[in-house]
Parts: sequence; structure tokens; C-alpha cells
Amino acid sequence: MTAAKRLLVINPNTSKEMTAVIQASVNQSLGLLGGIVEATTVCADQGVASVEGSFDEVVSAYWTVDKVMSLLDAYDGVLVACFSNHASVKALREATNKPVMHIMESAVMQSLPLGAKFSIVTDSNHWKPLLEEGVQTILGSMERCASVRSSDMTALDTVTLSKQQVLDKLMKASQEAVSHDGAEVILLGCAGMSQMNQAIEQTLGVPVIDAVSSGVMAMVGLLLSNLRTSPQGMYTPLPARPDEVSVPNDGILKAYGRHSK
Repeated sequence: MTAAKRLLVINPNTSKEMTAVIQASVNQSLGLLGGIVEATTVCADQGVASVEGSFDEVVSAYWTVDKVMSLLDAYDGVLVACFSNHASVKALREATNKPVMHIMESAVMQSLPLGAKFSIVTDSNHWKPLLEEGVQTILGSMERCASVRSSDMTALDTVTLSKQQVLDKLMKASQEAVSHDGAEVILLGCAGMSQMNQAIEQTLGVPVIDAVSSGVMAMVGLLLSNLRTSPQGMYTPLPARPDEVSVPNDGILKAYGRHSK
């Protein structure tokens, strides 16, 4: 019998509450597949409790890369559970040929066969230009994106407010995206919104994508297809430069080919 593939899912922030929400979505998704892929869900050891913008993302990227590199030998691929074009993904694709993806990428791609236009329901207005930039990076165009709608929360609110409070805010923003922006598919644009999709879908009657679940399913496809990151061009592996790095973190040192003392 072929051994199950192993997926590492990382929450780039330090919130244990959000990590638990992510893990529940991961477990639910993989529970449908009969054990062909196993997953471990972790969070960054240090950094920020929630990623609320570009500065937070850069801080979280360092700790995400450090955590992943320290665990990577035991896994076949990595899913970064942040709904953004997270900087850690490009870095990790240089450091390993094992497939690496973030949940924004998977959610956008999953939406394309389901409708002509999608809208992203995000936390706050601060994310609107960042996610528009992310869509442009993923698709090369904003043509398929009807809108990015704020739900007037922080990322941390999605796991600290009551479920009903979060659902009410997501429902309102999703309804506006469908009614006013012409959205045919809704993408829930934060890992903390996981498992809210079914209630919104039943009310609005359009597909609603749980980004964590979409990421898990996309990674399952890559892992079972035995696909690897291309070594040509953008993600060409960099040569080991152990004498050029001066940081205290074992995972980062490993990426540069230097073993901790």
C-alpha cells in the first residue's frame, strides 16, 4: 500500500484560535478523502497575532519560512493559510521543489469554472488594494474580479467575535457583492472565515469558497500528481551560502545551507 502524502499547513500568524479554525477546515476537507493525504496544521512560533497589512506580512513571512524549513523534511508540500499573495510562498519555492501554495491563489483558481465574476469578502478596507494587486498577480488581469468588499473586521475579529457576529458581517458584505457588484461567486478572504461558507451559500444561492478548504484540495491534486516546482526561471534554487547569513533561527540557517551550532 502506498504511503499517504503529508501536507504541512501553516498559519503565518501566532493566533492559536485562528490555527484551530484552520485545522478544523483542513480536517473536514481531508476527511472526505479516505486517508490518502495527511496534514499537520501549525502556526508561526513568533511574529504577529494577525496579519493586517503589508508590514505584518513581511514580519510574518520571516517566521513562517523559519518554521516551515525546520519541519519540511517530514512533508511533501506546504500550504500557507493566509489570504494574500504572501511573501513566504515565493521564498519557500526557491528553498524547496516541494509544491508550495497560499490560499488566495487556490481560492481564485477554484472560482474560475464556477462563474464569470467573483468577489472577495475581506476583513477591512485596508486589504482592498492589496487583494486587488494579488488578483492581478495571480490572473494577470482584474477582469474576472467583480469587487473586493470589506466586512469591517480585523483578521483577529474573525476568531474572537461570536460566530453569529462574524457570519452577520460576512453575509452583509457578500449580499452587497452579489446585488451591487454582479458577483457570481464569493471568496471568503481570510483563513479565520473558514467553515462559514455553507450558511452564506444557502442564503444567497451562489457558490461560496472556503479558502482553506480550496487550498487543501488544490494541494492534494499537486501531491497526488507528484508535481514539483520548476527549477527554471523565477524559482531557480539559490546556491548554499552558509557564510553569508547571520541569524539565530535554525530554519533560516538551514535554507542557506548552514547548520545551527
